[in-house]
Amino acid sequence: MRGRLVRFGIVAGGLLAGGLVFIRLSAPAVAVQAVELDGQRVPPRGAAEVSPTPRLHVALSRQLAAQDWHIRLDGHLVSIPMAGGPARFLDLALPGPLGLGTSHRLRIETGSRPIDVAFRVVGPLQASVEMRFGPLAIQTVPIIRTRIHFSHPIFDQAAAQGHVRVTRGTSAYRWVDASTLEIVSTGLSLGTSEVVMLDSGIVAADQSFTAGFASAGLAIPSILSVVTPDRVVQMYYVNTPEARASFLAHANQIDVLSPGWYDANADGSITGSARQTIIDAAHARGVQIVPLVVNADVDPDVAHAILADPARRAALANRLVAEAQTYGYAGFQLDFEQVRWTDRNLLTALVQDCARVFHPVGLSLSIAVIPRLPGDENATGAALDYYQAWSGAYDFPALARAADYLSVMTYDEHNGVTLAGPVSGIPWMRQALDYTLRDVPPGKAMLGLPTYYHDWTGVGYLTSSSYADALILAGRYHVTPTLDPTEDEMHFSYVTRWGVHHELWFESGDTLRQKLPLLYEFQLRGVSVWRLGFEDPAFWDLMVPRR
Repeated sequence: MRGRLVRFGIVAGGLLAGGLVFIRLSAPAVAVQAVELDGQRVPPRGAAEVSPTPRLHVALSRQLAAQDWHIRLDGHLVSIPMAGGPARFLDLALPGPLGLGTSHRLRIETGSRPIDVAFRVVGPLQASVEMRFGPLAIQTVPIIRTRIHFSHPIFDQAAAQGHVRVTRGTSAYRWVDASTLEIVSTGLSLGTSEVVMLDSGIVAADQSFTAGFASAGLAIPSILSVVTPDRVVQMYYVNTPEARASFLAHANQIDVLSPGWYDANADGSITGSARQTIIDAAHARGVQIVPLVVNADVDPDVAHAILADPARRAALANRLVAEAQTYGYAGFQLDFEQVRWTDRNLLTALVQDCARVFHPVGLSLSIAVIPRLPGDENATGAALDYYQAWSGAYDFPALARAADYLSVMTYDEHNGVTLAGPVSGIPWMRQALDYTLRDVPPGKAMLGLPTYYHDWTGVGYLTSSSYADALILAGRYHVTPTLDPTEDEMHFSYVTRWGVHHELWFESGDTLRQKLPLLYEFQLRGVSVWRLGFEDPAFWDLMVPRR
């Protein structure tokens, strides 16, 4: 019989009753059809290059039972865990990790003849994939920027691009340098997702290669002009009739209420002014209460006294836990401001100390932080003073590791030490988020939004109040507020009867709507809004009901 071996033999028991002798036909010879290490065919000559934890893939011409597979690594039989009966394919992690630079020999004895494979262990080429939105705005279609960074320069860039797949849109590729590929995807739609995938086998100039699959995805929100229920709405609260009325009217549009009820004193004690009626109303409506705790009088010396003493840090953390458990708070938000930049590590230590006692008892811990811009630490004059006395105290990545989230105060772009200007212009907000959130996971940061006005009569002469009061002033002085299209903020000026010139900038519901795409562009956790009772009534059109 052609192509088939015939073997004669007597079955145990010898002759059957009928006197016939069984003739057993053997199965076809098995052939090894393919051998791969780390997803690459082994070369016919020379040594394959593999990662320290190589995977072996073998394809046979027919199925074999588990006991018929025989693989040896450097002469030692490799255990083959197999279940489910005979198989044609073997996918096996070889024992490891194997030392970098070492050479090894693999023998595959499953088949008509043994196959020997030589290989050498090299450091694998690593690839990281990062995706983010380009600048988002309500009126524009989304753009997604993907950056793929390889641990070593690439040998053949065109060949490497052949291993990259993008699921949607139209993509343009650009090599930033020999190790970094940037992809810009356009033609995307709201409510869809973009996925970028890298196959194994991308080769570096040193002949190392990617041994595994890498991917990243980014979901495009279906709407950019409201805060959807999957994002957190945190509202700051002070004890005023306007704030109380606003909270009671809109509680179902709020996730977290953060009242400014507590001061931290220099000895680590706390002084509070909780309002039980607000606590009861919040709990009845399903709103979490996460009060602020501020260094008393926003005094840098008070902050330093607490931060520099581990015993006072521990005392403060334990007192906050006790207070939260007494009133049923969900946690606390630290709002230490005007902390000297030289106390940066100590502020991080306080957050770490609080986290150690908050988290085991189920309390959340967050911290309000002042954003920074590139070059702040090298500024001069008032800008340097601001860095050293206000914004320089925050180690954003370290704080994000310890706390549940950071509330980034992306407001007061122009303030009491600057000339008049927008409270939160969109270009500044985007630049501040870009710099501040480097190395901070997106889900651990909140977008700060203001609902108030600033009114300047000169540097250092500043008053602030509500949207309603801004309109009262405009009416009193017979001026019409105008929209600054670049900053996306309302503005007007007026002169009092005493001849004093005022410049006033404020937010409306419409200007805040235009800022909301930043929430999705930077994939943030939600919004932290200062403050209840100051807002344009149209603001609530932006907050989708939470319950």
